[in-house]
Amino acid sequence: MPALRASRRPRAALCLLAALAAAPQVARAQAAFIPDTARVRVVSIPGSLPQPRRAVVVLPTGYGASARRYPVLYLLHGHDGGHLNWMDRTNLLDYTAALPLIVVLPDAGDSWYTNSAARPDEKFEDYVAKDVPAFIDLHFRTLTFREARYVAGLSMGGYGALKLGLKYPARFSLAGSFSGALTAATDTSYRTLQDAFGPVGNPSRAANDLLALARAASVSASYFYIDTGTADRVLPSNRALVEVMQARPVAYEYHEVPGNHSWEFWNRRLPVFLALVEERIARLPGAASSAPPGGSPARPAPRRGRAGH
Repeated sequence: MPALRASRRPRAALCLLAALAAAPQVARAQAAFIPDTARVRVVSIPGSLPQPRRAVVVLPTGYGASARRYPVLYLLHGHDGGHLNWMDRTNLLDYTAALPLIVVLPDAGDSWYTNSAARPDEKFEDYVAKDVPAFIDLHFRTLTFREARYVAGLSMGGYGALKLGLKYPARFSLAGSFSGALTAATDTSYRTLQDAFGPVGNPSRAANDLLALARAASVSASYFYIDTGTADRVLPSNRALVEVMQARPVAYEYHEVPGNHSWEFWNRRLPVFLALVEERIARLPGAASSAPPGGSPARPAPRRGRAGH
């Protein structure tokens, strides 16, 4: 990717705020209840929070008739969203029907997947990074090594997923972001951002700044998938992070394609990311011989540091 001009990065915090303001009407449109089926479980997960929170677990086709262990994708929701969004607003069940993969949709409120600076008892980063995977590994047949554990999310969840990939490379081998609100830790204009990171100068802001984390990233970091629309208000923050990653010894791919901050875009781009997941599953020990036929649609060959289509 050619060097990005400084003019591509103005007013990133204001762009983030505007995108968040537009998102709630979409994200809140989720069903009140999803019944358990052969492929879907709704569980309550305790951990580093005052109360347990619900999560949806999407199981592979044939899970109940198998003794096999599976890799896991943790798929994070956006601001004003919840654990049902990916089920309600995308074709997730269809996209994963032929994949040997468990998908977990945790609920993190408007926490920014961060241990709250304002509410010390709400440790959402610890909850999603540690407690949720521990619960899933205990109650479902999972592969527990890093090469079989992935995390991705949209908007606020894109920020959260990349942060977990940067902070916990020993836990997650792949981290993906769709329309990520990636400058969250440097913005003070939104109430939930202040609750999560505290005022300007709070140590939590530096500890959760994606650009600072990327500048310190090493070759042992996760593989990063970054995907955003050309009409999305968060585009400048995505380009800013990619510019930093370009100078670091980390593996990543960047897709900048037509689209905006919408479920239409996220539903359209999810199969592209799942194809990357499928490629990684195929490299796991014994995975190729036991994978069901079919799978995700083919995706373009990744080009490190270049915009994909």
